[in-house]
Amino acid sequence: MPAPPKKSDKPGQYSMARKLLLLLAILVIATVASMTWPQADSRTQVPTGLVLLLPHADARQHTITQAWLDAAHEEGLPISTMTDDEFIRLQASGQPMAGVILPDTVHPNASDLLVNTLYQFVEGGGQLMVNFDAALFQLHHKHYAADESRLSTLVGVRYALYSHLQDDTLHSGPVFASREGERQLAIQPGKLDFEDDAPDSWGELTTYAYDHLVYDHFRTAPWWAAAAPGLLRTRDARADPPAPTHVPLGAGSGSLRTWVKSEQGDVIVSSHAHGQGQVLFANLPLGYLKTRTDSYLLHRMLSFFGTHMAHLPRLAATPNATGGMVLNLHVDSSFAQKPLDDLEKSGWFDNGPYSIHVTAGPHAHHEGDRLGLNIPQNPWMQAFLKRQHDKGHEVGNHGGWTHNVFGNEADEHNRSRFEPYLVRNHDSIRDAIGQEPVVYSAPMGNQPTWATQWLHERGFKAFYTTADTGLGATRSYISGQPSPYSKMWNFPISNFKRIATVDELEQFGLEEDEIRDFIVALFAHVSEEHLVRLFYFHPATTPQYFKTMKALQEQAQLLQIQKVFRWYRMAELSDFMNRRATVKWQVHDQQDQRQLQARSQDTLDSMTWLIPTRSAKDLRITQGQGRIERQEHHWLVSAGPGQTLGVAWTHQAPGERP
Repeated sequence: MPAPPKKSDKPGQYSMARKLLLLLAILVIATVASMTWPQADSRTQVPTGLVLLLPHADARQHTITQAWLDAAHEEGLPISTMTDDEFIRLQASGQPMAGVILPDTVHPNASDLLVNTLYQFVEGGGQLMVNFDAALFQLHHKHYAADESRLSTLVGVRYALYSHLQDDTLHSGPVFASREGERQLAIQPGKLDFEDDAPDSWGELTTYAYDHLVYDHFRTAPWWAAAAPGLLRTRDARADPPAPTHVPLGAGSGSLRTWVKSEQGDVIVSSHAHGQGQVLFANLPLGYLKTRTDSYLLHRMLSFFGTHMAHLPRLAATPNATGGMVLNLHVDSSFAQKPLDDLEKSGWFDNGPYSIHVTAGPHAHHEGDRLGLNIPQNPWMQAFLKRQHDKGHEVGNHGGWTHNVFGNEADEHNRSRFEPYLVRNHDSIRDAIGQEPVVYSAPMGNQPTWATQWLHERGFKAFYTTADTGLGATRSYISGQPSPYSKMWNFPISNFKRIATVDELEQFGLEEDEIRDFIVALFAHVSEEHLVRLFYFHPATTPQYFKTMKALQEQAQLLQIQKVFRWYRMAELSDFMNRRATVKWQVHDQQDQRQLQARSQDTLDSMTWLIPTRSAKDLRITQGQGRIERQEHHWLVSAGPGQTLGVAWTHQAPGERP
C-alpha cells in the first residue's frame, strides 16, 4: 500500500487558490489550443465514440489498455485512445465527446489539472466512466493525492479513504447486484444467485465451480457521512446498501443509484448525475480481471456505458443481429449411445444445428475400464456421427481419447504424453465424418496452453471454455496476455449459479424445474439482446431430465416462429466474428446530424448496427445496400452485399437518464 498522502484542503474539494491556478492553466491551454487545434466547427479528426483516457502515449502498449480495447471491440462499440494532454487541449477548444473512460491499473496517476478538466467535462453534460484506482495518485508519485479520491464528488461516493482506514482501505469479497442493476446492466439469467423473488432482493454474482467470486474493492462511505472506520461496519450481504439510492448529494450534485454492492455494503457499481452529465463508477479492476479470464462485468458495463449513456451505435456480434444459442453436446462414454439413439428416433436431431463433441477412445474414466465409445471399432457410432454431420450438425473433438485421464492429468508439463491422445481422437472423428473437425471442447475444462497451440496449428476455429462465463464468443487472455491465436474464438459456458449443466443439479441440491426455467429465461434474453451464448450437456443424462430437453426445443421453436432466434454452430460464428473484426467503421457528428461510415475488404453482408431509438430519428441509407428496421429500443441497420455502407440520422438528446 502506498504511503499516506498529504492532506488536502477538504476531502474531494479544491481550495480557492487551487481553483484559480487551475482556471489560469485552462485559459493558457485554451489559448494555445486555439492556435494549434481546429476550431469548434472543424472536428472531423475526432470521431464520435468512446475515449479511453491514457496518461501518456506509451500506455497504449499496456496489457490492460489492450484488454479494455478488446472488450469494447467485442461489444461492437467505437473506441479510441487519447492521452491526458490531448483530452485537456480538446476540452479547452470545446470539442464534444460521447463518453470518456478512466481505466483501472493503467491510469493511477493524474494531475490536478486533469481532475479539474474531468469535473468541467461532466458538469457540461459529459458522460464519464471511472474505474477503481484511476486518478488516485499524484502525477509523478505513488502517493494518494488527497484524503480520499479527488473524484469522489463526481462519483457520488467517498472511496480510497487511506488516511482514515490505512490497511483497511481495500477489502476482498463477493459482490451483489440488485434487481434494478440486473435490468440496467442486462445481466443474463443464471449469473446472479437471489435468495428469493422479492423485487428488492440482491443476488450474488456467480460463476461455474466456485463457491464465491472474491473481488478486491475500496471501502466506501456515503457522501453525507464522515468517513470514519466505525461507519464501515460489517453489514448483511443482502440488506440495503449503506446509503439509500437516490440520496440527494447537495446542490447540483444529482442523485446516486447503487446497482452492485459488496458484502459489507460498499458501493461497487453505481450511476451518479453530476451537473448536466453522468458518471458510471466501477469499484473493481475491470481491465485486470479480463486478463484473468473474468471479464463479464467489464463487458456488461462497457455495453451499458456505450449504448445507454453515450447513446452510440454498436455492431452486433451475430449475423443480422439475430440472437441464438450454441447447444454443445459432450459425448464422452458408452453410456451416451442409447440416449443418442433414443433422441434421434424421437426426431430431436431434426432441429438444430447443434455442436456435437465426442471423446473417441475405448476407455472413459481410467485406462482399461472399457467404458469409452471406441469410435474406430464402433460402426453404429461412426454411422450416427456421419448422419448428423450430413444433416448439418457440427461434429468436433471432446479432447483427448480417454476423457477423465486427459481431464485429470494433462498439464503444462506432459505434452509428450497427452498430445497423442488429441491426435488419436482427432483422427477417429475425421475418419467417421469424412472431414477434419475444427471445433473442440476440453474434458473437464482442462486445456493446457500447449493444447490451445495444437488446435491453432491444425486450423481449429473455436473451442468451448469454462473461463469468462456468461460471455459470447471471445478471445480469452492466456496467462495474463492477449491470446496469440486471434482467429480462434472461445465459447464460454453459460453458468446457472455455480453449475454449468443438468448433471450437477443433484450435487447442489437444485431441482430440475430451476434449470428448466433458467433455460427459458436465457433463450429469451439472447433473443432480446441480440446475443449468442453456449449451453452444454451430456446426452448420457437426458433420460433423467426429460423436461429440460423438451424445454430446450419448445422455447427455441417459439422464438424461431417470432424470427428472433436461431441455433448456431461454433465454426460458422467464428467465421462471422473474424469477418466482423475486419470491418472498419466510424461515427461523425455535424450539428444534429450523425453519420456512420463502414467499409470492409470482405463483404459487409449481414453486419448489423443497433442504434438507440431514444436518441435517433429519420434514419436513411446514404451509401451501399442495407435495410432499416425499427424495434422497441433499437433501430437495426443491416448491410447488404458490398464493401461500404453509409447511414445518416438526426441525433437527439434523450429525455431521461437511466
